[in-house]
Amino acid sequence: MDQPCVLVDRAALMIFVPLTLVATLCLVAAFAVVLRRADMTVRANQLFAVLVGLYAMQSALLTVRWGYGVLDVAPVIALLAPALPAVAYLAYLSLNQRQARLATMFVAGVVLLNWVAYAVARDLADGAILLTYLGIGGLILIRAYRGRADMALVRLEQAYGAWLAMVLTGAALVASGLVDVFIIVDFIRTDGQNVGLTIALIQTAFVLCIGLAAFFSAGGTVAEESAADVLQEADQLATQADDAIIADLRRLFDEHALHRDTDLNLRRLGRRLGLPDRAVSQAINRTQGESVSQYVNGFRIADACTLLRTTDQSVLQISLAAGFMTKSNFNREFVRVTGQTPSAWRKASRLS
Repeated sequence: MDQPCVLVDRAALMIFVPLTLVATLCLVAAFAVVLRRADMTVRANQLFAVLVGLYAMQSALLTVRWGYGVLDVAPVIALLAPALPAVAYLAYLSLNQRQARLATMFVAGVVLLNWVAYAVARDLADGAILLTYLGIGGLILIRAYRGRADMALVRLEQAYGAWLAMVLTGAALVASGLVDVFIIVDFIRTDGQNVGLTIALIQTAFVLCIGLAAFFSAGGTVAEESAADVLQEADQLATQADDAIIADLRRLFDEHALHRDTDLNLRRLGRRLGLPDRAVSQAINRTQGESVSQYVNGFRIADACTLLRTTDQSVLQISLAAGFMTKSNFNREFVRVTGQTPSAWRKASRLS
């Protein structure tokens, strides 16, 4: 009578162990790269490094618990579980805010409530973790829905990648909560016969998804400028029309070549204009029909066209001089703006 359960457990074990071991190794490698490449004086990068490290730890604990049947690590997994979405939320929040004390207090309270539930009422702990993942995942998706203006400290070139990582993280947290619902139902219907296989496949993908999303978000954030560059009073925004904001931006690019700064982000643009980030973003969106990064890249491509036509510099040299960090992103944006590759455009411009 026990043979079917034994077969299911063995099948789950055969699939689960290599998957989670691979996930753990990937996340450990990602953690090492984040520490090496990111500016760890920036709070956002610190939080993303912690997030990747925590998910690497969770992946290792899941391997030990479900792959080798070591029950002693179960309390550590339970205590770690609510901390993961909390750190993820703070990490993405930090892409726009220097200080988020209320948010920090909120997520700390959520984590504490989960720990109390685990300590005094184990029956409530699963439900608390489920609500935590669904709730915080939903909050991250709401922030992502508000757009890239909520990531003012991210380099413009990397804004889309950070936004996409935020969407993936929020969706993965919500999906993890739904998986917990499936597990609860499976325990009711089959006494948990499918739990091992479910955790093997779904949770491994979930851990990798969020861990690697955090990895790709880290390093794109640059430190804010000095406190002397404070924002002007908010009521000045009322006197600024969108076309005036665009005119000021063009002066910054034409006279100071600000678009060539590879560390340029929405926060720095706003501070140079003395305006809130969202005011600059909305002015560009409304008047140009483009995102901030697309608008800035238009000036970079114009510079690149001049260099392609008048110099013999390589495409890589020109892409760096125009303000792009990578040649691949330069090529993609050049085709978007001109409809041609840089090499083809240079050849055509010299024949005309």
